[in-house]
Amino acid sequence: MSEQPISSIAKRFGIKASRIKKIRKGIYRVVTPGGKIFSLKRMPKQLARLQWTDRVLRRVQNSGPLLAWRNPQMPEGRRLYVISQKGEPYVLTPWISGREPSPRSLSDMRACGVALAHFHLAGHSGLRGKFAYSRIGSWHSTLRYRQRNLQKKITKAIRNGFSPPINRFVKQHRSEILHYSNQAGALLRSSGYRSYSRNPRQTGVLSHGDGGPSNFILNEKGTYLIDFETLHVDLRAYDLFRVIYNSCKDYNWNFEIAKAILTGYRKVAKLSKTDYELIQVWLRFPYTTYLVLSPFERFPLTTSWLQWALASERKIGSFLQKLDNYAAKHN
Repeated sequence: MSEQPISSIAKRFGIKASRIKKIRKGIYRVVTPGGKIFSLKRMPKQLARLQWTDRVLRRVQNSGPLLAWRNPQMPEGRRLYVISQKGEPYVLTPWISGREPSPRSLSDMRACGVALAHFHLAGHSGLRGKFAYSRIGSWHSTLRYRQRNLQKKITKAIRNGFSPPINRFVKQHRSEILHYSNQAGALLRSSGYRSYSRNPRQTGVLSHGDGGPSNFILNEKGTYLIDFETLHVDLRAYDLFRVIYNSCKDYNWNFEIAKAILTGYRKVAKLSKTDYELIQVWLRFPYTTYLVLSPFERFPLTTSWLQWALASERKIGSFLQKLDNYAAKHN
């Protein structure tokens, strides 16, 4: 979208844009003549879900966690959304100055764990009535869906449906890839998931849905959570999986990173044996390979990316053993 339509959207929120910078697709940094800075972000088109997101995040804000979300008491925060000419809703939120946490810094990772735990506690207390947008109870079907899709991609390779190098790689390693997928299923079946999912009022939390270093901002005020388009209700283990996965996959699956995240979380909230079991389910599923085969926009379908993905999956076995040891020590 060009700068002129973005300027018009900002004006409908009641602000004048003196400078606009595109951060990435659908996200813009807007600066006013007075020096105020905002984030203008495109959201999914489901307006009912956006309204639900707004209600629960405003409750969470009142409980203390630092979030990049609108303040309806401010002039620029009075409107929840503006619809663009293409029919897409945009939200305007404060631009949080600071830096992304680095997985190389264990103190940064502990801060992320602390912030996530505070968000879960405040979000749990802010959930009222019948849970909307809940994925509690859906883990078995979600895992089966991913397993079927993975099998379809492997079958396509067996039938020479990709380029010759991709076909050869997948044929050579299909047993190993499917073994990891089956292990994830076995872990879910042997976990305490069913008992957890039967008590959503007790075990459910407001889940960010896509936690990782890029969705936290650190500054002198503390640790902010940003970007809430994947917000839903789930078990806290799912958010912990996402933060651990997104923090560790590019850093050789160094368990010290995960340990720092979990230790930070435990400063605020307890973790049970079942929580650790459920984190392991999604970590063991060959998710990176699954994304490359999808193909996911950030992971192109090439032999080199598949080699990188499978090398990553192979490191997770020892990583999970360390997670087991940590759970046994701190349960």
